[in-house]
Amino acid sequence: MKSPIIYLIVLLFFQTQSFAQSDEWHIAGFTPVENIKILDELAEGKDMLKGDQIFAKARGFFSFSPINSINNRALTKLRTEASMKGASHIYISYRSIENSWFSKTSMYTARIFKESPVTFQEVSQAVKGKKMVLKVETKYSRDQWRATTKEVNETSNINLNAPLEEKDGKVLIKLRTKDFKSGKYSEGEFYEVIALEGNRMIVTKEIEKETGFLMYGVEIQ
Repeated sequence: MKSPIIYLIVLLFFQTQSFAQSDEWHIAGFTPVENIKILDELAEGKDMLKGDQIFAKARGFFSFSPINSINNRALTKLRTEASMKGASHIYISYRSIENSWFSKTSMYTARIFKESPVTFQEVSQAVKGKKMVLKVETKYSRDQWRATTKEVNETSNINLNAPLEEKDGKVLIKLRTKDFKSGKYSEGEFYEVIALEGNRMIVTKEIEKETGFLMYGVEIQ
């Protein structure tokens, strides 16, 4: 039987049903795509943690492509990226919709906001002296707007000298993966912790020269 976290990550991208239905993985700091809220005014985010700027673009393949469908696709891509970055809200600062015979495109720029971000102290206490097990890996491509998910069930220890960092309001954890051929651990890479509750944690990082994301569902043991 597939792990519940598989449904967490798959539903994040394809939105076949609300992730909120799965209480087990609806953990603190994670907001499903369909629940990402759009702020009408920038001032509405004054009590939230202001995060990264994000972008999304969608283009019609044919001159008769419905512009509403193209625009909805761009907004969904924007919300998907916000969700993967641990956001709860976004403020759209730029919008461009072109609906002509030669070009049908929709573009957005937005700033993400986190209503209940994880804290350095919370993560530090949760992982101290513990083993990290990567349960599921998901890769997301912005260009192709699709994700591939696989179970990994891979143990990852953390760099004892500097396992955690806090930078620009983000809590970063260094995860070390094991090479099965050599049996050695990698030097490690930093991932942003976007959600944490109990012994479950969700981490993410941008990959492939900022063309996509790599996300792990992590079990703390």
